[in-house]
Amino acid sequence: MTGLVRFIVLVLALQPTGTLLAQSGSPRRSRDASRLLVSESGDLYYLGSFSSVLDLVAPSGICGAFGLRGGTPILLSEYAAKASLSRCEKVVDTALGRRELDPEEKLFQPSKIASDSEGRIMVADNGTVHIFDFLRRRHSHIPVGPGERLQSPAGLAVDAHDHLYITDAQLGAILVYRPPDKFRRYIGNPSGERMFERPAGIAVDSASGHIYVADPPRNVVVVLDAKGNIIAKIGTGASGSSPAEFAGATDVVVRKEELFVLDARNFRIQVFDLAGHFRESIFPESMGLAVAFSVDSQGRIYVDGPLDTVRLFQRDGRFIDRFGYTGAGSRARSQVSCIWIDSSDRVFVADRGNNQIQSFEWGTRHLRKLLVPGNH
Repeated sequence: MTGLVRFIVLVLALQPTGTLLAQSGSPRRSRDASRLLVSESGDLYYLGSFSSVLDLVAPSGICGAFGLRGGTPILLSEYAAKASLSRCEKVVDTALGRRELDPEEKLFQPSKIASDSEGRIMVADNGTVHIFDFLRRRHSHIPVGPGERLQSPAGLAVDAHDHLYITDAQLGAILVYRPPDKFRRYIGNPSGERMFERPAGIAVDSASGHIYVADPPRNVVVVLDAKGNIIAKIGTGASGSSPAEFAGATDVVVRKEELFVLDARNFRIQVFDLAGHFRESIFPESMGLAVAFSVDSQGRIYVDGPLDTVRLFQRDGRFIDRFGYTGAGSRARSQVSCIWIDSSDRVFVADRGNNQIQSFEWGTRHLRKLLVPGNH
Protein backbone atom coordinates (compact mmCIF):
# COMPACT_ATOMS: atom_id res chain seq x y z
CA MET A 1 0.00 0.00 0.00
CA THR A 2 2.91 2.35 0.73
CA GLY A 3 4.16 1.95 -2.82
CA LEU A 4 0.69 2.61 -4.19
CA VAL A 5 0.37 5.83 -2.18
CA ARG A 6 3.75 7.01 -3.46
CA PHE A 7 2.65 6.20 -6.99
CA ILE A 8 -0.55 8.25 -6.57
CA VAL A 9 1.52 11.21 -5.42
CA LEU A 10 3.78 10.71 -8.43
CA VAL A 11 0.81 10.77 -10.82
CA LEU A 12 -0.49 14.02 -9.36
CA ALA A 13 2.93 15.64 -9.58
CA LEU A 14 3.47 14.91 -13.26
CA GLN A 15 2.56 17.58 -15.83
CA PRO A 16 0.99 16.44 -19.17
CA THR A 17 3.47 18.17 -21.46
CA GLY A 18 4.37 15.06 -23.42
CA THR A 19 3.63 11.39 -23.91
CA LEU A 20 6.64 9.20 -23.21
CA LEU A 21 5.20 5.75 -22.67
CA ALA A 22 7.26 2.65 -23.33
CA GLN A 23 5.93 -0.32 -25.26
CA SER A 24 5.64 -3.49 -23.25
CA GLY A 25 7.13 -6.86 -24.11
CA SER A 26 5.37 -8.48 -21.14
CA PRO A 27 2.35 -10.80 -21.35
CA ARG A 28 -0.87 -8.84 -21.93
CA ARG A 29 -4.31 -9.22 -20.45
CA SER A 30 -5.78 -7.49 -23.52
CA ARG A 31 -4.56 -5.83 -26.69
CA ASP A 32 -4.85 -2.45 -24.92
CA ALA A 33 -2.20 -3.44 -22.37
CA SER A 34 0.65 -2.02 -24.42
CA ARG A 35 2.13 0.62 -22.14
CA LEU A 36 3.78 0.52 -18.73
CA LEU A 37 4.36 2.79 -15.78
CA VAL A 38 6.38 2.15 -12.65
CA SER A 39 6.11 3.55 -9.12
CA GLU A 40 9.06 4.75 -7.04
CA SER A 41 9.02 1.42 -5.19
CA GLY A 42 9.35 -0.50 -8.44
CA ASP A 43 5.75 -1.69 -8.74
CA LEU A 44 4.73 -2.10 -12.36
CA TYR A 45 1.49 -0.82 -13.90
CA TYR A 46 -0.22 -1.28 -17.25
CA LEU A 47 -1.94 1.76 -18.76
CA GLY A 48 -4.80 1.01 -21.14
CA SER A 49 -5.06 3.18 -24.25
CA PHE A 50 -8.70 4.05 -23.50
CA SER A 51 -8.82 4.39 -19.75
CA SER A 52 -7.49 5.98 -16.61
CA VAL A 53 -7.37 2.59 -14.92
CA LEU A 54 -3.92 1.44 -13.87
CA ASP A 55 -3.51 -2.23 -12.92
CA LEU A 56 -0.76 -3.22 -10.50
CA VAL A 57 1.18 -6.19 -11.83
CA ALA A 58 2.72 -8.66 -9.37
CA PRO A 59 4.28 -12.11 -9.96
CA SER A 60 0.91 -13.66 -9.13
CA GLY A 61 -0.91 -11.46 -11.62
CA ILE A 62 -3.16 -8.41 -11.21
CA CYS A 63 -3.35 -7.67 -7.48
CA GLY A 64 -4.91 -4.23 -7.29
CA ALA A 65 -6.19 -1.29 -9.29
CA PHE A 66 -7.12 2.34 -9.06
CA GLY A 67 -8.56 4.92 -11.40
CA LEU A 68 -8.89 8.66 -11.82
CA ARG A 69 -12.13 10.48 -11.15
CA GLY A 70 -12.11 14.22 -11.84
CA GLY A 71 -8.31 14.10 -11.98
CA THR A 72 -8.06 12.54 -8.50
CA PRO A 73 -6.86 8.93 -8.07
CA ILE A 74 -9.34 6.67 -6.26
CA LEU A 75 -8.80 3.12 -5.02
CA LEU A 76 -10.78 0.42 -6.78
CA SER A 77 -9.83 -2.44 -4.51
CA GLU A 78 -13.02 -4.35 -5.26
CA TYR A 79 -11.68 -5.02 -8.74
CA ALA A 80 -8.60 -6.81 -7.44
CA ALA A 81 -7.70 -9.79 -9.65
CA LYS A 82 -10.37 -8.90 -12.23
CA ALA A 83 -9.70 -5.28 -13.22
CA SER A 84 -10.11 -4.34 -16.87
CA LEU A 85 -7.63 -2.26 -18.78
CA SER A 86 -10.49 -0.47 -20.50
CA ARG A 87 -12.62 0.18 -17.46
CA CYS A 88 -12.66 3.30 -15.30
CA GLU A 89 -15.38 2.58 -12.75
CA LYS A 90 -18.85 1.21 -12.32
CA VAL A 91 -20.53 4.50 -11.54
CA VAL A 92 -23.31 3.68 -9.12
CA ASP A 93 -21.37 1.06 -7.17
CA THR A 94 -18.32 3.22 -6.45
CA ALA A 95 -19.18 6.90 -6.57
CA LEU A 96 -21.66 6.82 -3.68
CA GLY A 97 -19.07 5.21 -1.42
CA ARG A 98 -18.45 1.77 0.06
CA ARG A 99 -21.82 1.49 1.81
CA GLU A 100 -24.51 -0.89 0.58
CA LEU A 101 -26.85 0.85 -1.86
CA ASP A 102 -30.42 1.43 -0.73
CA PRO A 103 -32.99 -0.48 -2.82
CA GLU A 104 -34.24 2.72 -4.47
CA GLU A 105 -30.69 3.59 -5.57
CA LYS A 106 -30.06 0.33 -7.41
CA LEU A 107 -30.43 0.07 -11.16
CA PHE A 108 -32.87 -2.22 -12.92
CA GLN A 109 -32.43 -2.05 -16.69
CA PRO A 110 -31.05 1.51 -17.12
CA SER A 111 -31.96 2.90 -20.52
CA LYS A 112 -30.85 6.57 -20.79
CA ILE A 113 -28.21 8.82 -19.19
CA ALA A 114 -27.52 12.55 -18.95
CA SER A 115 -25.36 14.76 -16.72
CA ASP A 116 -25.31 18.41 -15.73
CA SER A 117 -22.75 21.08 -14.82
CA GLU A 118 -22.99 20.21 -11.10
CA GLY A 119 -21.79 16.67 -11.70
CA ARG A 120 -25.20 15.07 -11.23
CA ILE A 121 -25.88 11.93 -13.27
CA MET A 122 -29.47 11.32 -14.36
CA VAL A 123 -30.47 7.77 -15.27
CA ALA A 124 -33.81 6.67 -16.74
CA ASP A 125 -34.46 3.26 -15.24
CA ASN A 126 -37.25 0.74 -14.88
CA GLY A 127 -39.87 2.62 -12.83
CA THR A 128 -37.89 5.73 -11.98
CA VAL A 129 -35.45 8.41 -13.12
CA HIS A 130 -32.50 8.48 -10.74
CA ILE A 131 -30.57 11.65 -9.91
CA PHE A 132 -27.18 10.71 -8.45
CA ASP A 133 -25.40 13.71 -6.91
CA PHE A 134 -21.97 12.20 -6.43
CA LEU A 135 -20.27 15.38 -5.17
CA ARG A 136 -22.76 15.73 -2.30
CA ARG A 137 -23.35 11.97 -1.96
CA ARG A 138 -27.08 12.43 -2.41
CA HIS A 139 -29.71 10.52 -4.32
CA SER A 140 -33.20 11.54 -5.41
CA HIS A 141 -35.59 10.25 -8.02
CA ILE A 142 -38.55 11.07 -10.25
CA PRO A 143 -41.23 8.35 -10.03
CA VAL A 144 -42.47 6.73 -13.23
CA GLY A 145 -45.61 4.75 -14.03
CA PRO A 146 -49.37 4.55 -13.40
CA GLY A 147 -50.62 7.41 -11.27
CA GLU A 148 -47.44 9.43 -11.79
CA ARG A 149 -46.86 12.49 -13.97
CA LEU A 150 -44.09 10.73 -15.94
CA GLN A 151 -45.15 7.54 -17.73
CA SER A 152 -42.48 6.25 -20.12
CA PRO A 153 -39.13 8.12 -20.25
CA ALA A 154 -37.46 7.66 -23.63
CA GLY A 155 -34.78 10.35 -23.74
CA LEU A 156 -32.92 12.71 -21.39
CA ALA A 157 -31.21 16.05 -22.00
CA VAL A 158 -29.98 19.00 -19.92
CA ASP A 159 -29.94 22.69 -20.90
CA ALA A 160 -27.54 25.48 -19.97
CA HIS A 161 -29.45 26.08 -16.71
CA ASP A 162 -29.29 22.40 -15.72
CA HIS A 163 -33.00 21.89 -16.35
CA LEU A 164 -33.72 18.26 -17.15
CA TYR A 165 -35.80 17.46 -20.26
CA ILE A 166 -37.46 14.03 -20.47
CA THR A 167 -39.31 12.75 -23.53
CA ASP A 168 -42.30 10.60 -22.61
CA ALA A 169 -43.03 8.06 -25.33
CA GLN A 170 -46.47 7.19 -23.95
CA LEU A 171 -47.69 10.77 -23.45
CA GLY A 172 -46.12 12.12 -26.64
CA ALA A 173 -44.73 15.09 -24.71
CA ILE A 174 -41.65 16.49 -22.97
CA LEU A 175 -41.51 17.02 -19.20
CA VAL A 176 -39.12 19.65 -17.84
CA TYR A 177 -37.70 19.56 -14.30
CA ARG A 178 -35.67 22.03 -12.25
CA PRO A 179 -32.63 20.47 -10.61
CA PRO A 180 -32.68 18.05 -9.17
CA ASP A 181 -36.26 16.71 -9.38
CA LYS A 182 -38.88 19.50 -9.25
CA PHE A 183 -41.41 19.43 -12.08
CA ARG A 184 -41.59 22.69 -14.02
CA ARG A 185 -43.74 22.28 -17.16
CA TYR A 186 -44.92 20.18 -20.08
CA ILE A 187 -43.92 20.79 -23.68
CA GLY A 188 -46.82 19.40 -25.68
CA ASN A 189 -50.28 18.48 -24.47
CA PRO A 190 -50.19 15.15 -22.59
CA SER A 191 -53.99 14.83 -22.57
CA GLY A 192 -54.89 16.31 -25.97
CA GLU A 193 -53.53 16.46 -29.50
CA ARG A 194 -50.03 15.01 -29.55
CA MET A 195 -47.08 17.16 -30.56
CA PHE A 196 -45.08 13.95 -31.14
CA GLU A 197 -46.18 10.44 -32.07
CA ARG A 198 -43.65 8.62 -29.87
CA PRO A 199 -40.68 10.89 -29.00
CA ALA A 200 -37.34 9.24 -28.34
CA GLY A 201 -33.90 10.90 -28.25
CA ILE A 202 -33.63 14.56 -27.26
CA ALA A 203 -30.85 17.17 -27.24
CA VAL A 204 -30.71 20.83 -26.22
CA ASP A 205 -28.41 23.47 -27.71
CA SER A 206 -27.00 25.31 -24.69
CA ALA A 207 -26.42 28.55 -26.63
CA SER A 208 -29.87 29.06 -28.15
CA GLY A 209 -31.95 26.80 -25.93
CA HIS A 210 -33.36 25.11 -29.02
CA ILE A 211 -34.64 21.60 -28.46
CA TYR A 212 -34.22 18.71 -30.92
CA VAL A 213 -36.48 15.66 -30.60
CA ALA A 214 -36.38 12.46 -32.64
CA ASP A 215 -39.84 11.08 -33.45
CA PRO A 216 -39.19 7.65 -35.06
CA PRO A 217 -42.77 6.74 -36.14
CA ARG A 218 -43.04 10.01 -38.08
CA ASN A 219 -39.47 9.79 -39.44
CA VAL A 220 -38.74 13.38 -38.42
CA VAL A 221 -36.63 15.38 -36.00
CA VAL A 222 -38.67 18.22 -34.51
CA VAL A 223 -36.91 21.51 -33.69
CA LEU A 224 -38.43 23.70 -30.97
CA ASP A 225 -37.43 27.05 -29.51
CA ALA A 226 -36.68 27.48 -25.80
CA LYS A 227 -40.38 28.11 -25.08
CA GLY A 228 -41.41 24.86 -26.75
CA ASN A 229 -42.78 26.24 -30.00
CA ILE A 230 -42.11 24.18 -33.14
CA ILE A 231 -39.84 26.15 -35.48
CA ALA A 232 -38.79 23.43 -37.95
CA LYS A 233 -39.08 19.77 -38.85
CA ILE A 234 -36.22 17.80 -40.39
CA GLY A 235 -37.32 14.95 -42.63
CA THR A 236 -40.15 14.35 -45.08
CA GLY A 237 -42.33 12.32 -42.75
CA ALA A 238 -41.98 9.25 -44.97
CA SER A 239 -39.35 6.54 -44.66
CA GLY A 240 -36.49 7.08 -47.12
CA SER A 241 -32.74 6.85 -47.64
CA SER A 242 -32.00 10.13 -49.43
CA PRO A 243 -30.27 13.02 -47.60
CA ALA A 244 -32.53 14.46 -44.86
CA GLU A 245 -34.79 11.40 -45.03
CA PHE A 246 -34.96 8.88 -42.20
CA ALA A 247 -35.84 5.27 -41.60
CA GLY A 248 -36.05 5.27 -37.83
CA ALA A 249 -34.48 8.49 -36.49
CA THR A 250 -34.09 7.31 -32.91
CA ASP A 251 -31.52 9.57 -31.24
CA VAL A 252 -29.91 13.01 -31.57
CA VAL A 253 -26.74 14.72 -30.33
CA VAL A 254 -25.82 18.42 -30.48
CA ARG A 255 -22.08 18.96 -30.62
CA LYS A 256 -20.21 22.11 -31.68
CA GLU A 257 -23.02 23.77 -33.66
CA GLU A 258 -23.96 20.56 -35.44
CA LEU A 259 -26.83 18.15 -35.04
CA PHE A 260 -26.06 14.42 -35.37
CA VAL A 261 -29.01 12.06 -35.97
CA LEU A 262 -28.89 8.29 -35.62
CA ASP A 263 -30.72 7.06 -38.73
CA ALA A 264 -30.92 3.52 -37.44
CA ARG A 265 -32.48 1.49 -40.23
CA ASN A 266 -30.37 3.26 -42.86
CA PHE A 267 -27.25 2.24 -40.87
CA ARG A 268 -25.91 5.77 -40.90
CA ILE A 269 -25.59 9.02 -38.99
CA GLN A 270 -26.78 12.21 -40.66
CA VAL A 271 -25.28 15.60 -39.82
CA PHE A 272 -27.15 18.94 -40.02
CA ASP A 273 -26.46 22.49 -38.97
CA LEU A 274 -28.54 23.70 -36.04
CA ALA A 275 -31.10 25.27 -38.39
CA GLY A 276 -31.77 21.81 -39.86
CA HIS A 277 -29.86 22.09 -43.15
CA PHE A 278 -28.29 18.83 -44.31
CA ARG A 279 -24.49 18.62 -44.31
CA GLU A 280 -23.44 15.00 -44.75
CA SER A 281 -24.15 11.34 -44.09
CA ILE A 282 -21.64 9.21 -42.18
CA PHE A 283 -21.58 5.44 -42.72
CA PRO A 284 -19.50 3.87 -39.93
CA GLU A 285 -17.69 0.75 -41.12
CA SER A 286 -19.75 -2.44 -40.62
CA MET A 287 -22.36 -0.56 -38.62
CA GLY A 288 -25.26 -2.76 -37.61
CA LEU A 289 -28.71 -1.79 -36.37
CA ALA A 290 -27.52 0.53 -33.60
CA VAL A 291 -29.61 1.58 -30.61
CA ALA A 292 -27.04 3.82 -28.88
CA PHE A 293 -24.62 6.43 -30.16
CA SER A 294 -22.87 9.63 -29.16
CA VAL A 295 -20.25 12.12 -30.37
CA ASP A 296 -17.38 13.63 -28.38
CA SER A 297 -15.73 17.05 -28.60
CA GLN A 298 -13.21 15.78 -31.17
CA GLY A 299 -15.95 14.58 -33.52
CA ARG A 300 -15.31 10.90 -32.79
CA ILE A 301 -18.44 8.76 -33.05
CA TYR A 302 -19.39 6.05 -30.55
CA VAL A 303 -21.87 3.31 -31.51
CA ASP A 304 -22.97 0.19 -29.65
CA GLY A 305 -21.40 -2.97 -31.02
CA PRO A 306 -21.57 -6.74 -30.52
CA LEU A 307 -22.07 -8.00 -26.96
CA ASP A 308 -20.93 -5.45 -24.41
CA THR A 309 -18.68 -3.34 -26.61
CA VAL A 310 -18.77 0.23 -27.83
CA ARG A 311 -17.24 0.83 -31.25
CA LEU A 312 -15.34 4.05 -31.91
CA PHE A 313 -15.13 5.74 -35.34
CA GLN A 314 -13.51 8.77 -36.89
CA ARG A 315 -15.71 11.51 -38.33
CA ASP A 316 -15.40 9.96 -41.80
CA GLY A 317 -16.69 6.61 -40.53
CA ARG A 318 -13.36 4.79 -40.32
CA PHE A 319 -13.08 2.34 -37.42
CA ILE A 320 -10.69 3.31 -34.61
CA ASP A 321 -11.18 0.86 -31.76
CA ARG A 322 -13.66 -0.86 -29.46
CA PHE A 323 -13.89 -1.02 -25.69
CA GLY A 324 -16.09 -2.42 -22.94
CA TYR A 325 -16.11 -4.67 -19.92
CA THR A 326 -18.95 -6.29 -17.96
CA GLY A 327 -17.05 -6.93 -14.71
CA ALA A 328 -18.89 -9.48 -12.62
CA GLY A 329 -21.83 -9.38 -15.03
CA SER A 330 -22.56 -11.82 -17.80
CA ARG A 331 -21.60 -11.17 -21.41
CA ALA A 332 -24.63 -13.20 -22.46
CA ARG A 333 -26.90 -10.74 -20.64
CA SER A 334 -25.07 -7.59 -21.68
CA GLN A 335 -27.13 -5.04 -23.62
CA VAL A 336 -25.84 -1.53 -24.29
CA SER A 337 -28.83 0.81 -24.22
CA CYS A 338 -27.26 4.28 -24.07
CA ILE A 339 -23.96 6.08 -24.58
CA TRP A 340 -23.61 9.52 -22.98
CA ILE A 341 -20.54 11.78 -23.25
CA ASP A 342 -20.19 14.73 -20.89
CA SER A 343 -18.44 18.06 -21.47
CA SER A 344 -15.05 16.63 -20.47
CA ASP A 345 -15.40 13.66 -22.87
CA ARG A 346 -16.03 11.18 -20.10
CA VAL A 347 -18.05 8.31 -21.61
CA PHE A 348 -20.96 6.71 -19.74
CA VAL A 349 -22.40 3.44 -21.01
CA ALA A 350 -25.69 1.96 -19.77
CA ASP A 351 -25.83 -1.85 -19.76
CA ARG A 352 -29.46 -2.72 -19.10
CA GLY A 353 -28.79 -6.44 -19.30
CA ASN A 354 -26.43 -6.34 -16.32
CA ASN A 355 -28.20 -3.46 -14.50
CA GLN A 356 -25.17 -1.19 -14.45
CA ILE A 357 -23.58 1.94 -15.85
CA GLN A 358 -19.86 2.12 -16.52
CA SER A 359 -17.72 5.15 -17.26
CA PHE A 360 -14.58 5.40 -19.37
CA GLU A 361 -11.98 8.08 -19.94
CA TRP A 362 -9.24 8.66 -22.45
CA GLY A 363 -5.85 7.61 -21.00
CA THR A 364 -3.79 10.04 -18.98
CA ARG A 365 -0.41 11.28 -20.16
CA HIS A 366 2.79 10.87 -18.16
CA LEU A 367 6.36 12.08 -18.52
CA ARG A 368 8.26 9.08 -17.25
CA LYS A 369 9.69 6.74 -19.88
CA LEU A 370 10.23 3.18 -18.73
CA LEU A 371 13.05 0.77 -19.35
CA VAL A 372 11.19 -2.39 -20.31
CA PRO A 373 12.80 -5.76 -19.51
CA GLY A 374 14.12 -7.38 -22.68
CA ASN A 375 14.25 -4.06 -24.56
CA HIS A 376 17.47 -2.66 -23.01
